[in-house]
Amino acid sequence: AKIMKLKEALAARVKELCVEKHLTTHGLSLKTGVASSTMDDIVKARNESVQLKFIFQICDGLRISLEDFFHSPYFDKEFLID
Repeated sequence: AKIMKLKEALAARVKELCVEKHLTTHGLSLKTGVASSTMDDIVKARNESVQLKFIFQICDGLRISLEDFFHSPYFDKEFLID
């Protein structure tokens, strides 16, 4: 893993889950109820902070826990610079 900001780690994780679940980001948006524009902002790391409720909705839609979402090398403290 490379050193990245938290917003980049979130973007990478959401993209990774899309690949795992065979979904486009638009498909993920439809499945989770997170607005397409919000999903685009997350995946393109446009916002300095992402509301936890959006991450929760993504987890809910994918039937994974928040723990599963964050259980990823992307969130290892030594790789984050925020």
